[in-house]
Amino acid sequence: MKRKLLLILGFLLCFAFNAKATHQRAAEITYTWLGGNAYEFTLTTYNVPNAAWEQRDSLFVSWGDGNENYIPRVDWHNQGNDCVVNHYKAVHNYSTSGTYTISMEDANRNFGVVNVPNSVMVPMHIETELVINPFLGYNNSPQLLNAPLDRGCVGKLYLHNPSAYDPDGDSLSYRLVTCKGQDGLDIAGYTFPQASQTFDIDAITGELRWDAPVRQGEYNVAIMVEEWRHGVKIGSVVRDMQILISVCDNDLPQIQCDDEYCIVAGEQLGFVISASDPDGDNVTLTASGAPFEVATSPAILNPETAFGLQPQMEFLWNTTFAHVRNTPYQVVIHAKDDDMPVSLTNIKTLSIKVMAPKVDRFVAEVHGHDISLSWSVYPCATATSLLIYRKAGCDGYEPDVCETGIRSGYQLIATLNDVSNTSYVDHDLPQGVAYEYRIVAQFPDGAMSIVSEAACIELKNDGPLMTHVSNDSIDLPSGQVRACWTQPKEIDEQYVAPFSYALTRVSDGATAVVYEGTDTSFLDAGVNLGEVGTLIYKVEMRDANQQLMGTSATAAAVMLTATSTYDEANLSWTEAVPWLVDSTQAFKEIGDRFVRIATVNSFSFTDTDVESDETYRYYVRTFGHYTMEGIMRPLVNYSAIKTVRIGHEEPMEEFSYTLPNVITPNGDGFNDVFEPKVTGLDRIVGAKTVIFNRWGNILHDTDDPLIHWDGKSKMTKLDCPPGTYFYIIDITYIGEAGEEQLHLQGSITIVR
Repeated sequence: MKRKLLLILGFLLCFAFNAKATHQRAAEITYTWLGGNAYEFTLTTYNVPNAAWEQRDSLFVSWGDGNENYIPRVDWHNQGNDCVVNHYKAVHNYSTSGTYTISMEDANRNFGVVNVPNSVMVPMHIETELVINPFLGYNNSPQLLNAPLDRGCVGKLYLHNPSAYDPDGDSLSYRLVTCKGQDGLDIAGYTFPQASQTFDIDAITGELRWDAPVRQGEYNVAIMVEEWRHGVKIGSVVRDMQILISVCDNDLPQIQCDDEYCIVAGEQLGFVISASDPDGDNVTLTASGAPFEVATSPAILNPETAFGLQPQMEFLWNTTFAHVRNTPYQVVIHAKDDDMPVSLTNIKTLSIKVMAPKVDRFVAEVHGHDISLSWSVYPCATATSLLIYRKAGCDGYEPDVCETGIRSGYQLIATLNDVSNTSYVDHDLPQGVAYEYRIVAQFPDGAMSIVSEAACIELKNDGPLMTHVSNDSIDLPSGQVRACWTQPKEIDEQYVAPFSYALTRVSDGATAVVYEGTDTSFLDAGVNLGEVGTLIYKVEMRDANQQLMGTSATAAAVMLTATSTYDEANLSWTEAVPWLVDSTQAFKEIGDRFVRIATVNSFSFTDTDVESDETYRYYVRTFGHYTMEGIMRPLVNYSAIKTVRIGHEEPMEEFSYTLPNVITPNGDGFNDVFEPKVTGLDRIVGAKTVIFNRWGNILHDTDDPLIHWDGKSKMTKLDCPPGTYFYIIDITYIGEAGEEQLHLQGSITIVR
């Protein structure tokens, strides 16, 4: 009896809609690139079949460049449920690059849309954005594979997905927007459909969730599908769709399959999709999505449509290297029951990640102070480059099942744009540290392959190692530097004992040998760490016959800078050393002693426990280690003591000097060089900048106050790899008290 009453109610409701309906129910505009600046546009509309529809053999479209015209209807078909689908097509050529909004506005929507006041008098206006930018590459719009007419029940969860597919593999995002009416304006009084719980859309999957409708009737909603390439928006499509909500006693069918799958390109992906209905109805099971639309080796369903009480189908996809892309493929599963008077459709959105294979046979070999890497020819010809990474220490992690790319903690040391390369040499590496190498293939859209196996190796320890360049911990105020080093473990038998050492100091550009002898420690009383800008040491080792046995990597002292604002003290420091720095402790003078106030794993700390106009003293202590066994750990090094007065800053009303902390030297004209923002440039009378890497090697030095460092090494003339570098800058300028000094030091990160 209940089924008959619902059937009668549904018939009356449909009769009421049909008797008064007039025209547009849903629409969208998509486009396909034809070459140059020519595009073919497809306008798809969904109408109530009536006399007004029959007259719509062409519709007026604005192309966004000042041109507009009628475009013809090329086909139509009646899909039932009181709806006709129409396709209008036209080709349009744009004269130049730019961003264009293509729009269509038709006279009226159908009668009785609940959330569009007086809908029969409101035009339907839809828009699509086209970005023509040769630097980003030409573009095809997303194609929406799921029809924009759907049904639901009062009080029941409603789900929908437009099943958008991007032919170019661009990233898609989704959001709800207000439906538009006359002249492209938001419809006055428009509201999103009322829900007992929530009405929203998943920005990543495009799944529209209405939990749950509270009133029967027709509703229109607009979904904007935006596409992104390399983080830049390159277009969008707005779909205006309609949902018919009825009073019905029906529950959604259930779909059984996993939510996520991943597969290595070249392998076959197969899994079973099944469905059932809690009310015992028969279910029709179908699927749509990008894997079925790709040009090469598309996925198949066996059978394409399954029907029954417990239908099931097998998904099969023989993937190829052409399927590798940065964004996962989306498949939308549809399960529609045959209940009356309203059949309901449930959806399940699953993602498939097609991963590029790893680089095979990746090995490392030591040749003196160089490490040679080799690997097999990479099989994916569509890859654009091979990225080689290095880290100090070796953990040899195994990537997770669906993991691609490299984890944090690795430094990119080389980008090989010829993917047929099978070797690389990493030159002049410091001893005492084990190195782990990895290689990853990169693709045009930014996709990364599975990471290679780890190649772990350690250089032969046949030369001295610096271990300390530290403020004398026994007498910190003096600023005297204790420099220490170790004898190598592996001494070639050609060298004759006794062995001797020569310690060289580089202080603010001045080089001097400060010690010669057989000890492995020296207290340098000829320098005050608190008064110099740069302080670097290295040691040479010779045998009894004065044969040079080796020279250590350079090691710089911990250089601390303390500045203030009116309510905080800002500490920053550099430590360019060949060992690994694990942590740093910051100390502050409280009363008659220094107290530890922080332990950090960075190169800066802000002390907010201060008072304005008070003076404070600080120093830092770093802890590090070599990975080689048998060398003392931790390696503890102290900075000089620095004094700062809170809220007491140099007068800078007419002079300021601000530095960036990141540069991206990629030639795009933005943030390509390391240079300050300066006011009062004419007041600068002297400048000296030194930029160096963590090994203490000077990469750039200049007397130009504007610096203009482009991220290249002055020695090799090549690009420095992405990572963190250190600078020390001394500026002399004319201030209120005459000639004044500004000392700056810190770090700059290169991102490529």
